[in-house]
Amino acid sequence: MFATGNLNVNANIYILRVFNEEGDVVKELNKDVEAPVTKGSLTYILDLTGVHLGYSIPIGYFLEVLLISLIVKIGSKQFEMLIYPDEFRYSESPSTPSKVSILVKSNAHVLEEVGSSREVVNLLGIAGLVGIASDLLGGLRRFQSGDYEGSIKFFRKVVEGLRNVVKETDVFEGNRKEFLYEYISKAYQLISNFGEHAGTSGALHEARLSRDIALSLSRYLAEYLRLKQGG
Repeated sequence: MFATGNLNVNANIYILRVFNEEGDVVKELNKDVEAPVTKGSLTYILDLTGVHLGYSIPIGYFLEVLLISLIVKIGSKQFEMLIYPDEFRYSESPSTPSKVSILVKSNAHVLEEVGSSREVVNLLGIAGLVGIASDLLGGLRRFQSGDYEGSIKFFRKVVEGLRNVVKETDVFEGNRKEFLYEYISKAYQLISNFGEHAGTSGALHEARLSRDIALSLSRYLAEYLRLKQGG
C-alpha cells in the first residue's frame, strides 16, 4: 500500500484480458481485485505485482484493467471514492502494442458496461447495503460467465433485499415509499417467474432484464439513501 503517515490507498479494479508482448490474448481473467496504489518518482502507480504472481502472468505482458474505486484508510477510519462516476475514460501506456490498443478500443462498450455495473456494486457498499452488494456482484459474475439461470437467482435476491430496505426506511418523500414498494414487489414477482423453479425459461433475455432491473433499482436507492444520510 502507498503510505503517507498513516494513510493507505488501495484500488478496486476489474481485470479482463491478458495480452502477451506480441499483442495476442493469452488469458481471460474476468476477476475483481483489490490492488495497492504506490507512489513513484513522478506519479502514483497501481501495483499489480500480486496479480502477476497470483495468476502467473509474465512481466512484459499487458493487462486490460478497469479502475472502479479507491479505498482510503486513515488510521482506524476507511472510506471509498468512485473513480470518474458515470464516466468512462481510456488510457494506455506509450509502450502498448498497436494490436492490443485496437482490441481494447474495439471492446470499449463492454468495458463501459462492466464498469458501470461494478460502480453500482460499490455504491451499495458505500450506502451500507453490503449484503445486497454481494448478491449483485454474484449475479453479475454469473451473467458474464453465461450462467443465466444462476444470475437470475441472485438478481431476484437483490430485488428482494431492496424491497425490504424500502419497507424499513422512512426517508422517502410523499407517496414515494408506497409506489417504490409496489414497483419493486411487481419486479420481484416478474423475476421470480423466470427460471426452472417457476416452471419457465430463464435464458439470456430474461437474465438481461433481471440484471437491468436490479442495477437500476440498486443505483437509485443507493444514491438516494446516501444523499438522505448526508453522504
